[in-house]
Amino acid sequence: MNRNASTGFTLVELAVVLLILSVTIAILLPRLPRLTGTEQSSALRRLVLTAEASHEEAAVKKKA
Repeated sequence: MNRNASTGFTLVELAVVLLILSVTIAILLPRLPRLTGTEQSSALRRLVLTAEASHEEAAVKKKA
C-alpha cells in the first residue's frame, strides 16, 4: 500500500457533484407544489422531525 497517497476528493470531483446538484435542483424546484401556510408549517415540522431522527440514529451508530 502506498503511504504517500492522499485520501479525499479532488476539486474536479467536488465541482462535478455541485454541478449535478445544481442542475437537479434547477429542474425540480419549479415542479414543487406551492404550499399554503398550514401545509408549509406541517411540511417544515416533518422535515425537522426527520432531521432529528437521522441525527439521533447517527449518534447511536457512532456509539456502537
